[in-house]
Amino acid sequence: MYERFTDRARKVMQLANQEAQRFNHEYIGTEHILLGLVKEGSGVAANVLKNLDVDL
Repeated sequence: MYERFTDRARKVMQLANQEAQRFNHEYIGTEHILLGLVKEGSGVAANVLKNLDVDL
């Protein structure tokens, strides 16, 4: 399903899926993708939150 995604995007989606499972959700929503982006750690979302001293 994610063949055309970059390695980083696949990792984010894997992390998003884990977050959805952790919340017992049967779907991957934008909230899970945001958590995946933050947990992946190297993107803009994570950097902005780190610069704002948000504990990740």
